[in-house]
Amino acid sequence: MTIDDIISRCATLPAADIAKGVNRTLDENNSLVVTAPPGAGKSTLLPLTIMAGTAAGKIMMLEPRRLAARQIAERMAEILGEPVGKTVGYRVRFESRVSEATRIEVVTEGVFLRMLVDDPTLDGVSVVIFDEFHERSINSDLALALVRQSQTLLRDDLRLVLMSATIDATSLCNTLHAPLVESQGRMFPVEVVHADDDTIAMASSRRNADIPLAVARMVSRAHRESDGDILVFLPGQAEIQKVTDLLGDSLLPTVVMPLYGNLSPEAQHRAIAPSAGGKRKVVLATPVAETSITIEGVRVVVDAGLCRRPVFNARSGLSHLDTVAISKDMMTQRTGRAGRVAAGTCYRLWTVATENQLADQRRPEIEEADLAPMLLQVAAFGERDILSLPWITPPSAGSVGKAQHLLKLLGAVDADGKITAIGKQMAAMPCHPRVARMILGCRTKEMRSLACDIAAILEEKDPLTAEESADITIRIGVLRSCRSKRNVGRWQRIAMISREYQRMTGATEDNAAIDADDAGLLIAYAYPERVAMATDDVGGYKLASGDNASLSVTDALSASKWIAVASLYSQSNGGRIYLAAPVDVEQMQTTSLDNVSWNSKEGMVVMRREQRIGKLIVGSKPIHDADKDRVVEIVCDAVRKDGLSMLDWSDDVARLQNRVAAVAAWHPDMELPDISTPHLMQTAGSWLPMYLVEGSRVMTSVTEMKKLDLRDIIWATIPYDKQQEIDRLAPEYVVVPTGSRIRIDYRQGSAAPVVSVRLQECFGMTETPTVDDGRQPLLMELLSPGFKPVQLTQDLANFWRETYFDVRKELKRRYPKHCWPDNPLDAKAVKK
Repeated sequence: MTIDDIISRCATLPAADIAKGVNRTLDENNSLVVTAPPGAGKSTLLPLTIMAGTAAGKIMMLEPRRLAARQIAERMAEILGEPVGKTVGYRVRFESRVSEATRIEVVTEGVFLRMLVDDPTLDGVSVVIFDEFHERSINSDLALALVRQSQTLLRDDLRLVLMSATIDATSLCNTLHAPLVESQGRMFPVEVVHADDDTIAMASSRRNADIPLAVARMVSRAHRESDGDILVFLPGQAEIQKVTDLLGDSLLPTVVMPLYGNLSPEAQHRAIAPSAGGKRKVVLATPVAETSITIEGVRVVVDAGLCRRPVFNARSGLSHLDTVAISKDMMTQRTGRAGRVAAGTCYRLWTVATENQLADQRRPEIEEADLAPMLLQVAAFGERDILSLPWITPPSAGSVGKAQHLLKLLGAVDADGKITAIGKQMAAMPCHPRVARMILGCRTKEMRSLACDIAAILEEKDPLTAEESADITIRIGVLRSCRSKRNVGRWQRIAMISREYQRMTGATEDNAAIDADDAGLLIAYAYPERVAMATDDVGGYKLASGDNASLSVTDALSASKWIAVASLYSQSNGGRIYLAAPVDVEQMQTTSLDNVSWNSKEGMVVMRREQRIGKLIVGSKPIHDADKDRVVEIVCDAVRKDGLSMLDWSDDVARLQNRVAAVAAWHPDMELPDISTPHLMQTAGSWLPMYLVEGSRVMTSVTEMKKLDLRDIIWATIPYDKQQEIDRLAPEYVVVPTGSRIRIDYRQGSAAPVVSVRLQECFGMTETPTVDDGRQPLLMELLSPGFKPVQLTQDLANFWRETYFDVRKELKRRYPKHCWPDNPLDAKAVKK
């Protein structure tokens, strides 16, 4: 079929106007950006015309969702008048409709990544189309980076096409060095009706229970006020079910239909198919209906303004889905769904004021997602330096480091980041590396079957509630019971996914009773950092990662001392455990660690050999053969923090410090060492170690270290020649006429060194004693016989001449039995 034949069959689609231009541009460029409004036909018409024109080989077209991949492939096959799986086919997780004749494969991004890892050259592929690239999923960003790398190094003939309805095309074109082709589309006008209050604000304040009620009321209003089918955007499956229940039969004969990814293909087709003549329907959809999927007959959109986004907590390594406000580009796309076939109306559940505060564009998922799956795919591709890839938005180095740590923990990559043998097997599986590691780590068929059941339960919405119990073994038991009776009911999709994993791994269906500890052991394979030990708080647990989490105190599982946690909602004050299983810690692989550390409370080095799971201590015993150098290092580190309480900082030490500080102030050129207490504590590692070792043993307690003569140790840190200078310039004592050696007090903050001496011992002393080679007179603090200060002077001669006689009167009155001579310079000095 020629390009003209295809265009003629789709002449009503706006994209028909640019189809030939797209081919001409691709003939001259290896990359192209195409923008077109929703419903223009870019996803169905353009791939067909590229196949008929530019592409000599196969076309791979990436879609962010399974539902869109199926519908687009079916629509293209319908245009060609063929069944799906002939010229046009699709591949999604656990489902494939392709043949040797297939030239256009519509695939989900995850499926394409595994194909790219298997064959980095993309042999036989001429064009790779990234549809709805504005969604900026992490898989889409990674696939583009790897294809560009392959295009640069291996396949310069490979063509890239990025298609979107709403995106910053200028920035994208500049990054890719690609031209832009735009389709103007043929949209009908859409009237926008805003609500009087904000559902978005309700969601941000965690009043999510109010959202379905507000939506149901707006749907009823839209049904009354407008004609045509109604498309309702809700954040998730739970809200869809609640709105369905609230509407009930109130809109009859209008039919209410759900639309989300986990529905059966038959139910999805019913929701998408045109309404029967004269009848109306309301489609309650997740954001899956924003783009790519076309629902004929929609003239009204009701938009809750919310979506779910995975949020990754880099601190804990855990992810959870948050309900958040949409961005303006998402708002525009949703509104456009009401104006495809005729003039329409969009009812928005938020105010104009709130609309002005919405972000212009959604954030690329790579900025906040778990990067472990992405890094494993990159390693399998053969690239170790992930940051060197040609990213549109590069991942942060911190997030990359966290993901690399997890992959090493799982054994998927080695210390150098090179993929291991088991890592290659993990990369080939359509699941998170954690789940792949759990399944591949099984040694028996029974354990592998159990792992497949656990994987299916973890990947799908929990049919039970955590309020009943967080014990995953209860879910496994119900699944196996339903399966054995061939009545799976709401467990149907979980049973199907388990069956697919069994097929891939050679396991068989097993409906026997399980050992709960086996389930816990498998979960520990997948989440080694989430093995948890009960704390003293009822329902409280500490994870191997060091984080805290809790179970409901009424949950029977909280009686288990050790559990392995499979699902956890992380919060700043500790996580909430949703799925877990008891685990026999004796079956767990532990690491041995010699914990040599300073215990401030006990005032000593504690030395124990611990068996650990992450940061959890399974068992320990004292050791006595710790490395001496390590013990010394630990003691010195402790001195830096607790040195004031560990060593004897006596008055003699303080006097030495003050004396040296005085000389340093008088003579900066001497460059005396800093022996202040803060400096000595911080530099303990340079002066203390030699005094801690006594033969073959090391001092390990405060009791022992308090016995050290710290004054002599500090004095020894000063070179000998400078010690002599200090002694000469700042002697410790001055000798008075009685022969007494009176200590000189080099006080901090004092203008001069102080000598406190009884006045009677100074009789006959004519001159004030000095230090610093006579440059610094001492401050004489003259004392009474009762050692009370009576006079301060730095001029002793003047004191005898003028002041002594006034002082003598008072002293003679108070101490009449003492000798108070008329001429103190000729009197004999006395001690008593």
